[in-house]
Amino acid sequence: MLRIIVLLFISTFTFALSPDKTDGFSGNFDLGLNFTKNVEQTFQFNNIFNLDYKAKKHTLSLNNSIAFISKTGQEELLNKGTQDLKYELISKNLNIGFSFQHLYDISRKIKNRYTTGIGVSYSLLVKKNVNLGLTVQREKESIFEGDDKLQNRLNLNILFTKKIKESIEITLKNSYQPNLEGFGDFRWVSNLSLRVNLSANFLLSINTTYNYDSTPEIEIPEMDYQLINSLSYTF
Repeated sequence: MLRIIVLLFISTFTFALSPDKTDGFSGNFDLGLNFTKNVEQTFQFNNIFNLDYKAKKHTLSLNNSIAFISKTGQEELLNKGTQDLKYELISKNLNIGFSFQHLYDISRKIKNRYTTGIGVSYSLLVKKNVNLGLTVQREKESIFEGDDKLQNRLNLNILFTKKIKESIEITLKNSYQPNLEGFGDFRWVSNLSLRVNLSANFLLSINTTYNYDSTPEIEIPEMDYQLINSLSYTF
């Protein structure tokens, strides 16, 4: 119980920028709790805080998201999270951006992964429902047992957003990340998000994430899944 109380006081940061937003600051704060009991008990806590700043054609995003997972019989929490910093220069349909990301994931033996990237994204539709992006990334990864890795990757992604009703929005994002030194080494990430407006400032958010890594660490599965239900406050 003490562990759960401590978790509830931990906060995180996330950024999500939109070309349609007015100048100034905006963002959201999410809290998610999942509890499953069958053969074993699993408790998951997730916290996200988004903060965006837009000034004319320039946007700056800061993203910090963390998750803690506690399972029956395991003393150590499975701790994972990402922190992103992104700058974009926005034109009518074509955006140019620079990004920096820090990732850690105990469940996949990743101690730290630092990634820098520069790329472009293009909005296919006038209403900006479909967005294609291409980024060249340089990453340095440290694992708990083994040598550090330096890699160059491409990040090809497609983002689709659809409003079913005025209060319901679905977002699907797929990302393919091949190693430039060998395309047989690649990662695939799919994320499906459903957001339901409860009021002017509160939303219900349901997110599912599928990760695939063709070359994981020893004894780590190639695939993993994550489901997060959370309440979001926007400002």
